[in-house]
Amino acid sequence: MNIGCVYTTDPYHSVKKPLNMATLIPFGLAMIITVLQKAGHDVELFVVTPKTPLDEYIGRYVKDHQPSLFCFTAVSTQYWQVKNVARYLATLDKNIFCLLGGHHASLNSDEVINDGIFDAICIGEGENAVVELADAINNTMPVHNIGSIWVRNRETGQVTKNHTNDFDGDLDGLPYINRTIWDKWIELPNEYPSLLLGRGCPFKCTYCSNHAMEKLSGGKYVRFRSPDSIHGEINYILENYPSVERIFLEVETFGANRPASYRIFDALAAYNKHLQNPIQFGVNLALTSHFMETNERITELFEKSRAANLAIIHIGLESGSERMRKEILLRPKYTNNELVEFCKMAKKYNVRVIFYVLLGLPGETLEDYYETVKAARNAQPDNCYVAIFFPYLGTDLATMAINMGLVTHEELTPTGATKAERGLALLDMDRFSSRRIRFEFIVFWWRVYKGHWPLLKILAKMAGSFLRAYPKLYSLYINTIWLFPSYASSLASRLKQSLPQLPPSLLLGSREPPADKSHGLYREKETSPPRKSDI
Repeated sequence: MNIGCVYTTDPYHSVKKPLNMATLIPFGLAMIITVLQKAGHDVELFVVTPKTPLDEYIGRYVKDHQPSLFCFTAVSTQYWQVKNVARYLATLDKNIFCLLGGHHASLNSDEVINDGIFDAICIGEGENAVVELADAINNTMPVHNIGSIWVRNRETGQVTKNHTNDFDGDLDGLPYINRTIWDKWIELPNEYPSLLLGRGCPFKCTYCSNHAMEKLSGGKYVRFRSPDSIHGEINYILENYPSVERIFLEVETFGANRPASYRIFDALAAYNKHLQNPIQFGVNLALTSHFMETNERITELFEKSRAANLAIIHIGLESGSERMRKEILLRPKYTNNELVEFCKMAKKYNVRVIFYVLLGLPGETLEDYYETVKAARNAQPDNCYVAIFFPYLGTDLATMAINMGLVTHEELTPTGATKAERGLALLDMDRFSSRRIRFEFIVFWWRVYKGHWPLLKILAKMAGSFLRAYPKLYSLYINTIWLFPSYASSLASRLKQSLPQLPPSLLLGSREPPADKSHGLYREKETSPPRKSDI
């Protein structure tokens, strides 16, 4: 059976290649595509932007292949766009069955199914359910009794709500995702691919969807893949993309389970010993005071990181206010002093640290935000991925924002063009107004990196923050920054020839792009991996 799958994105690299690097492949839809293909179905993928000509892409596919099923995924801010595509499909062929999965359908199930746009929604993890649904449609069998699937009768509007299947406890039993089907939609399909280490998270951070998703099903929520399974997928990546130099290890809280994490570190170290050009790895780390209790413990972490060739560690600072982390965000416990000490140790081991930072949180004051600036300035991470808080429906922090009267339920499900998700402030608070949030979002880079980064780099970051409020312009900015490292390296080379005394750091900071690696580690500016946990 022919099946179409749709992923939407905004901002985007270009209409023809919306994703700029392999890190941006979404694991959920990628796995659905893979299991459908393994079940014998012919699947076509579409990555859709607000400017994608649907007639040219999806319309032509429907005309030539007569698909029976279309699968979509969406978070709250993507919902308007997938609805538009589903409505468009209905004008082409009313017999196409439309299924929506993802966080928005899982956490706002009644609202989504009663919109009457989709024939069915998938609740929670759906690898088995979607294959069962596709097989039923292909064999003209009933679809109303499939676990994890809610089905809406087109004629009567009646909704059948089936039980939700347990979480899959055997992640090693899942296939490696088909990455090649995404290649034509990615500018650099061999750049920084992600590899999923596990699913679930033991922490209960209020801005994240994990605490809500855990309640949907039975079974164990926090699960890890075995080192052998991870080895196998690294081999698969290198076989298909021989030029890959680095891989991002995607898991919500690497380090939350130290024994499991260290087993993976040791396995990666052993794997790299057999490679002529060892792979560099990046990972999200759940920093806790537990790691910082003794010098021996933190030294062990970095020694294992060095052995595994771990080059980048992402840390979810979110807020530098310890009050906000403890009372509002429910983050893992650590102090700002411990964070600073961790970053100092990372520099000794030549490990780059990147912070995730949120501002404009419910209950946050300007004083709280200044604590964030102070913590980041003292720690001096190599980069920060800064975002204005967006309350995703179904999360505890979104419910808090609604209950505080800071935002309405309707505002959290955009009905038209994207509302500059994470680039504009929805919340307007007495002690941290929306205008001030927007201002601080732009000048964050000046406050944190003045005197540490070259002025050109700070201004480029500030420009990017300003343009985040304008998705079309921001997409253009991303493309410009994407090309900048190659241009800057060439410019610095010419300047050094004509002005040998001029330090390249004036243009590029203390780290020049590596020779012949214009697409390498330096290219990290505006291409951060999306945080899949908090959407």
